[in-house]
Amino acid sequence: MSASSLDTPMMRQYREIKAHHPDAILFYRMGDFYEMFLRDAEVAAPLLDIALTTRDKAKADPIPMCGIPVHSADGYVKRLAELGHKVAICEQVEDPRRVAGRRLVRRRVVEVVTPGLVGDPEGIAAHSELALAAVHAPEGGSSVGLAVLEASTGDFRATCIDVPAAGDALSAPLLEELRRVAPREVLVDAARAPLLAERLAEILPEATVTPVEPGAEATELSVDGFEPGSQDPSQRAAAAALAYAAANQPSAVVHLQRLRPYRLADAMRSDAATRRHLELFENAEDGSRRGTVIERLDESVTPLGARCLARWLAYPLLDPESIAARQSGVAWFCARDRLRGRLREVLRGVRDLERLFAKAARPGAGPRDLVALRGSLEALPAVAAALAEGDDDLLPDGEGGRPAAVACPVPVPEAAELLAEALVDDPPIVHRGSRGAGETGYIRAGFRPELDVLRSAASKGREWIAGLEARERERSGIPTMKVRFHPVHGYSLEVTKANLDRVPGDYERKQTLASAERFTTPELREAEGSVVGANDRAADLERELFEQVRQAVLSHGAAIRAAARAVAGVDSLAALAEVARRDGWVRPVVDDSLRLEICAGRHPVVEPILRARDEEFVPNDSDLDPDAVQLVVLTGPNMSGKSTYLRQVALIVLLAQTGSFVPAESARVGIVDRVFTRVGASDRLARGESTFMVEMRETAEILSEASRRSLVILDEIGRGTSTFDGLSIAWAVAEYLHDTPGLGARTLFATHYHELADLARTKERVRNAHFQAREYGDEVVFLRRLVEGAANRSFGIQVAKLAGLPASVTARAREILANLEGGELDESGRPRLAQHGDELGTASGATPEGGAQLGLFAVEGASPAERAVLKDLRAFDPERTTPVDALVAVQAWIQRLRGSGEKP
Repeated sequence: MSASSLDTPMMRQYREIKAHHPDAILFYRMGDFYEMFLRDAEVAAPLLDIALTTRDKAKADPIPMCGIPVHSADGYVKRLAELGHKVAICEQVEDPRRVAGRRLVRRRVVEVVTPGLVGDPEGIAAHSELALAAVHAPEGGSSVGLAVLEASTGDFRATCIDVPAAGDALSAPLLEELRRVAPREVLVDAARAPLLAERLAEILPEATVTPVEPGAEATELSVDGFEPGSQDPSQRAAAAALAYAAANQPSAVVHLQRLRPYRLADAMRSDAATRRHLELFENAEDGSRRGTVIERLDESVTPLGARCLARWLAYPLLDPESIAARQSGVAWFCARDRLRGRLREVLRGVRDLERLFAKAARPGAGPRDLVALRGSLEALPAVAAALAEGDDDLLPDGEGGRPAAVACPVPVPEAAELLAEALVDDPPIVHRGSRGAGETGYIRAGFRPELDVLRSAASKGREWIAGLEARERERSGIPTMKVRFHPVHGYSLEVTKANLDRVPGDYERKQTLASAERFTTPELREAEGSVVGANDRAADLERELFEQVRQAVLSHGAAIRAAARAVAGVDSLAALAEVARRDGWVRPVVDDSLRLEICAGRHPVVEPILRARDEEFVPNDSDLDPDAVQLVVLTGPNMSGKSTYLRQVALIVLLAQTGSFVPAESARVGIVDRVFTRVGASDRLARGESTFMVEMRETAEILSEASRRSLVILDEIGRGTSTFDGLSIAWAVAEYLHDTPGLGARTLFATHYHELADLARTKERVRNAHFQAREYGDEVVFLRRLVEGAANRSFGIQVAKLAGLPASVTARAREILANLEGGELDESGRPRLAQHGDELGTASGATPEGGAQLGLFAVEGASPAERAVLKDLRAFDPERTTPVDALVAVQAWIQRLRGSGEKP
């Protein structure tokens, strides 16, 4: 472009500001609009669905531009940030009316909104968090630092995560934690960004990876727990997050209270597959909260409590004492229905105290933001009073007194009283960066006498001007004369052109319109100066007083955040008690044992859904112990309830270690370090992974990561490949979980490979169980009852009929099944050859119990000698047999099968 377009004073100022924020879309304030120019306009216009136009259209090189109204800017900023862009907000920092001559209004960037540093938190779902994460991975280090900053709530935490000896920065625990945090933006060292960005993009497709210089230290910031200059990886990660936030949104960090260290070892590790399979936070259908565990638990009445509950569910505890402390809080509320009801009612007035305070800390905060904060602060005394009623409320057994988990919020009366004295109850809307005199009236009368004097002077001037119209009509004889006001031209007397010949001689022409002329007089000019001057001085004083009040409130930040945390905890405990009381949940015993014993357990989400349909949920027991019943092979028909049962056991464990009561008659949970699930079918086609590949990857992770304290939930392992391949894999996986020294994880193994029931014959800690069903003709009734022993049928054809398959298809399926069961066809549907009896691995027949399911070791038409060999094989223990003895046994079996009858 030529200099003629870009070398204007305004464009020079724009380019100077843009040069300091080259990676951000610059919102350049011009009056009531934010304008974007050049490349920023070309990028933003289609993303925001606004018109792309040009500046200096008459010139040969017009400048691309687009704009949005200031009053609706937050929605546009949020959209750009969600799409991975930064937005620099550039405001006018002086009143344009007071700029002398042709000098430009001074402008500067007041904040930069990034994907992980939200500006206005208004648009964030109340129950969710929007986090910025920073990863510090020193070259060749033994640990990686991770810091997480949630700017809209002030939560700031950091941890160190060990890496393998190979020095892989993105170790499995780090990737798991990043998936659990789900940050919108991840900061990484610039030097290592190319190596880390690709892998981070795979696990966090919604996040933006931002390179930062590792030397950027937040040395000027004072945050409790933060140690500037420390070489600890978690502190280095925290320094990167603080420096980034301070450079882009100072308001996000100035009032942070503390850096909270945390350890992954203090909470149950949780992988993405488990959260997905158990539908903890998102359902499998559309990714929403509908039908999820968190929706079931979330009876909170404040956004603070909703977010707290989500954090508890994401980080189940591993310390029985900490779990018991939280359970005591739930029990305390369960025992006090009336108190809980009153408390929940007054809690509604607190609203989102954390985010209201964050909004007040922003440079664009307005009077309405502080009035909303005041309402929440004024509700705190009622919350404290409601809790105080239960302090001495003893139960019939003598127990009582508020447990430590029920922390009473401490009111902040100084801040609440200041806001009540300073601000009117219903202030006008004051737009971001506004400096106009018209947006006033939010400081309460009587707060500052000087302001009252200015308002009185302006009011009297307006009264005089209002009476001017009647006086001038009488003096001039013009009955249609009107007093008009224009924000630029000020006050005037408007006369239609038909009456211009009657205008008094002392009128001075001020403005010409199509059908009228506007005039002024010396008296009107003097009165106007008085009114406008008083208005301007009043507006300036109101802005000054508002900023003083805002800073005074922010000085109480530590107390306000502490009160918010207490409200969040109380609301969460009361919410869990509400669920427990309504649905008959019980307090589980959580201890350091390895026992998992559940009596009459129920699924926390499925049960209320069935209840709404007037259907009964059938409860079932569970009993797992690595030293006794370590692995249960679960068989039974399709639709009988196996998958529901698997999930309910896992969810009861998670709820128990969250501190919640559980849906059961009784429960004992020996601490579980991880819950592993392999449930359901899914693929990752974008990464070239089939359903079976995803299944095998998740299974491989379970086998490599599970420990003796883990709970493993497997559903239909091996179904994504051929029958014999799948059966072989499933069998080997079950043996690995049972036989691997030091493993012995508590395992529920649901399968349609009924051959796996044979494991219980040779594996001492394996038991069989199945769900009952009854067949009446062509119909099947599912009893949903879990009983001991193996099932012999899956009733797949009956289920297919229920699903609506054509009758001809199900009829033909029955014919094929009969052929398979009769041995006429092999697994591929071809006629079975006569030599099938010569090969153990390919022949099939009835199980020893006489069922129809094909057995792994049974041989159709087997001779007594063959059956004797099979019996010996089942009892053979290679681990207790020497090589010589094994060879002798094999020789004996060969001789028997050949019919020699000789014994060695």
